[in-house]
Amino acid sequence: MAESMDPLTLYQAASEYLEIAAMESQKQANVDIGLMQTNISLAHDLICQIHSVETDPLIIGALNQLSTVLLYQQETLLIKIRQLDRQAGSSSSNDSMELIGVQKNDQGDMQKKARRQAIEETIALKGQFCFNDVAGLEEAKQALREAIIMPVQFPQLFTGGRKPWQRILLYGPPGTGKSRLAQAVSSEIRSNFYSVSSSDLISSWVGESEKLIKELFQHATSQEGRSVVFIDEIDSVCRKRSSHEEEHTRRVKTELLKQMEGADSSGSSDRIFLLCATNCPWELDPAFLRRFQKRIYIPLPDVEARHALMRLHCQGNDVQLSDEDWLLLAQKTEGFSGSDLATLVNAALFEPVRDLQGTDSWIQTPDGLFIPCHGDNPLSITANINELPPERVQVRGVCVQDFLKSLVSNRKTVMQEELIRFAQFTNSFGQHG
Repeated sequence: MAESMDPLTLYQAASEYLEIAAMESQKQANVDIGLMQTNISLAHDLICQIHSVETDPLIIGALNQLSTVLLYQQETLLIKIRQLDRQAGSSSSNDSMELIGVQKNDQGDMQKKARRQAIEETIALKGQFCFNDVAGLEEAKQALREAIIMPVQFPQLFTGGRKPWQRILLYGPPGTGKSRLAQAVSSEIRSNFYSVSSSDLISSWVGESEKLIKELFQHATSQEGRSVVFIDEIDSVCRKRSSHEEEHTRRVKTELLKQMEGADSSGSSDRIFLLCATNCPWELDPAFLRRFQKRIYIPLPDVEARHALMRLHCQGNDVQLSDEDWLLLAQKTEGFSGSDLATLVNAALFEPVRDLQGTDSWIQTPDGLFIPCHGDNPLSITANINELPPERVQVRGVCVQDFLKSLVSNRKTVMQEELIRFAQFTNSFGQHG
């Protein structure tokens, strides 16, 4: 019967089974554990049926997590049933043990499958950005070319003691292009590129985070050619160890260190390259920090880079600025990060759109488009924007006044105190990018 049901009916039936189990668990006394276990088992069977026909990757991931939780709950209830049977002198304890063994095997297989799928989902497709789309940062680009791109293109050059870099740390203020550099790497190479955040490696289940880290490195080293693993916000995983941290947090760090060391000693050092990024390098544990062969500071963009970034963000729009205007804006945005500049430009590009709301004078072009104009234009047409054909309304070009107006409300977000701290760290441990 269940196999012929449509997915919505299966969802509803599974929800009803879980609701019965949840209501039973809320009783203060006379809880029927067997009823809870039976309904959870029925719900799990329906979830597996839904999983077999589902095609949406996000829903499949959620179903995998739900299936893991249900298997865990079944195991917990079966253990409780066994304990109660023992207390009652029941002879069914052997059957319970056998069932628990089966459930554990099923749970292990499901968890391993879920971990592998989670890692495979981090493999990034060929990116839309290349190094030419990243303004400035020439030292960082050169280091990444030497470490990742050239060994793939010219393997004959890296022999003997000349070995490519295996681990690079990018650090700097937020919004300076660290993640963008990683995206550019994925476009420049033909190798597998794993884009991982701390949330991909940290699990609420005890022991699961270590298994995810191990699965990531095993999956990367098993691929043909050289794999690149990019871990963003690495400080979330590798903060300095202390006597007050929890045991499972310490185990996660130990496992990551073990995998980094294993990549060097297992003969697979040429199979994997680790690229990490952080906004807080001083919070990294020294054991991790020393394992990065190059620690590259990604600074705020200089005047030339700011000029190039603003032009880049304006591509595809009618921007009517002279070279002097661009230079003025580049000078006025000193201290802005790449992210700050993107926000500034976006706000400036919206100014002509905002002006349309209060415009009542228009001029019609030969091709039938309506463009706002001054009311003293003898060819102007008086009308409200809502009275014109929507598809024929056009905005005016963006001028320097739009950018100056945007500068009033969009300011830099990186404080001078942060820059001083980055400078101190770079003098001690890093190099400029």
